[in-house]
Amino acid sequence: MENELKLIYSGSLVEAEFIGGVMEENGIQYLIRNFQEESLVAGWAANVIKGEASVYVFSKDYDRAMQILEELPNAEIEE
Repeated sequence: MENELKLIYSGSLVEAEFIGGVMEENGIQYLIRNFQEESLVAGWAANVIKGEASVYVFSKDYDRAMQILEELPNAEIEE
């Protein structure tokens, strides 16, 4: 399914935002989930490490996104 989101990165918020910028530069739509911030907005505190986030892309862009990430130095990539 083309509209399914797939995880391309999980780790620090700073790196997630950097990766999001790289995806944007390459014309790939992405979503950054910051679970701690989401929980605070909802009115409760999630049991996650401060500053942890995940980056998702649509499944149709997954292979291209992973190829781009492999070319980045020092990227911690979780498939």
